[in-house]
Amino acid sequence: MEEGVARREMTEFWQEHSREATVEEMMLDSSAQLLSKNELPEILSLLPNLGGLTMLELGAGIGRYTGHLVKKARHVTAVDFMQTFVDKNRQDNGHHGNAEFIQSDVTRLAFPLHSFDLIFSNWLLMYLTDEELLSLTERMLSWLRPGGYLFFRESCFHKSAEEQPQSDLLADAESREG
Repeated sequence: MEEGVARREMTEFWQEHSREATVEEMMLDSSAQLLSKNELPEILSLLPNLGGLTMLELGAGIGRYTGHLVKKARHVTAVDFMQTFVDKNRQDNGHHGNAEFIQSDVTRLAFPLHSFDLIFSNWLLMYLTDEELLSLTERMLSWLRPGGYLFFRESCFHKSAEEQPQSDLLADAESREG
């Protein structure tokens, strides 16, 4: 798939799923509150000591991690490409005073070399093409300070969306017939 087409489709998808800026929309799951409550402590426990660190949070969404990160890190730059999510994150976490909120597609994001001590990403990379992922990874590594941390987590246990994609439905039907 052509890169421009992939970006356009992803943008259209998230515009449709970001209208209310809820955790259910962001996680594409009606049980998102419970899922978030259960996974949040585990994810945060995997991070290094955040005291004094300058962080970049990619795919920050509505800020379900931002609110915890800003309480410990020196500064958090929270990035998401849906303006409604950025606005919600700023509304909920801007009062901490140590966060910057940026609306940008990560495929077009640029920062100076060695800008961050830790780059955090949760459920973002799966939305990128292979070429976009390679490019972003190279840039993330250049944005890290020497000795910095790159933390990313992806969900491969089950689909994020509750609705089964048509291609999966077809495969299921064919396997029952065959």
